[in-house]
Amino acid sequence: MALTCALPVTADDTAPGTVQDTPAQGVPRLPMMSKTKAPGTPEAPKAVDVIDAKAKAIHDRGVETVKKLKGIEMIAEMKVAGVDPSMLPPGLDGPSHVVLDFKTDGGGPAPFGRVVLESLKDGKPQMRFAFDGKGAVMIDEAKKSYTFSDTQGFQMLGQRAAALPQWYIENRMDIAAMGGSPEDMPQMVAATIVGEETLDGTPCDVVKVVRSVKLEGMEDDDGKPLLARITETIAFARTDGLPRRVATAVEIPGQEAMPGMNTTATFNSVKADPTMDEKTFSTATPAGYKKQEMAAESEQRGPEMKVKAGEAALDFKLMDLAGKEVTLASLKGKVVLLDFWATWCGPCVKAMPSIQKISEDYKGKDVVILGVNTWEKKEGAGKQYMTDKGFTYGCLLAGDDLAVAYGISGIPTLIVIGKDGKVEKIEVGFGPEGEKVLRAAIEAGLAK
Repeated sequence: MALTCALPVTADDTAPGTVQDTPAQGVPRLPMMSKTKAPGTPEAPKAVDVIDAKAKAIHDRGVETVKKLKGIEMIAEMKVAGVDPSMLPPGLDGPSHVVLDFKTDGGGPAPFGRVVLESLKDGKPQMRFAFDGKGAVMIDEAKKSYTFSDTQGFQMLGQRAAALPQWYIENRMDIAAMGGSPEDMPQMVAATIVGEETLDGTPCDVVKVVRSVKLEGMEDDDGKPLLARITETIAFARTDGLPRRVATAVEIPGQEAMPGMNTTATFNSVKADPTMDEKTFSTATPAGYKKQEMAAESEQRGPEMKVKAGEAALDFKLMDLAGKEVTLASLKGKVVLLDFWATWCGPCVKAMPSIQKISEDYKGKDVVILGVNTWEKKEGAGKQYMTDKGFTYGCLLAGDDLAVAYGISGIPTLIVIGKDGKVEKIEVGFGPEGEKVLRAAIEAGLAK
């Protein structure tokens, strides 16, 4: 499993994905884009966290109601603020019809057994995914084609899983079944009632809830685990206690340069415990539709970068740790490995010993290893970290603009550039096979 900071993951018990923090987060996640506080911006006064008993009771009722559901049907729609639409998974540009049949024997990463997810346009399905507990089908109405699998299930759904109602799914997950503990789950630190609205034809109490969660593998300057604050403004229907809208914002206090994003999920035509039968989750394929083979895992990783393997690498002009200017043009005729990283990114720093080993093994050959310090939270932190840890390979500073140019949304992202100046390999995240993959790409680049 390749680990990254600020990358989407898929919801599945078995499908490959990336987990960016705690075991509790085995549900669909969207890319978190970087945002930096403007220089000179005054610090806002810290609010005092208060848990209002009535607000907590409304929230707790919603959680308990969701936990008791046998199934749910709705029209769900997700909106993401401040993110380039091209960086989002497909299927998030409109409403989706969702039916979930919840498990009763423990939740796990995917607490539902059967599922239907249909992307809608003008009320009609454009793409239909159905899993009946044994096999899965994806039907593309525009192309009049389908893909079927009785072994890989949710791998077929891939990043489209982000369109599922995450709040409902998260509150059905069994943390113990996932090998975690209650401390791994986000802990409520504040709850207040902020108003009332009528949504989905029913009066709702709007509650703001703030939860704190430890980010596994990520530390502050003092070596203490970083804590994220998740603020959810939730409209709970008074009739059934279920959410009709969830607006979510994530921040890491004191780490303004770290990634963050805002999302708003709306749930309409909500039906608790709807009538569900085999026909609901049918994986039958339409007559006359063409069968397509399932896309390879590498094609399901979600948003594509702006430069792909085989295309010319982007030139750059960055300063190294010694204050010397380095350009891609100056490295012509050499294989170049760029490792986009940050000191606060747990997966990044875990990959660095492997990058060091690659650097040592290719010393004296036409290979240049360069870390590209990106989205750094503190000036000088990258240089200090390289020095303190004794890493001797090259490092370029202030790589934010280059990361944007490549379309990078998660780190570590590693790019191997061949001697011909073309991108040989792009590896997002760094898993157990990461070093092997990079070495193979370097060798391929040397052979050109």
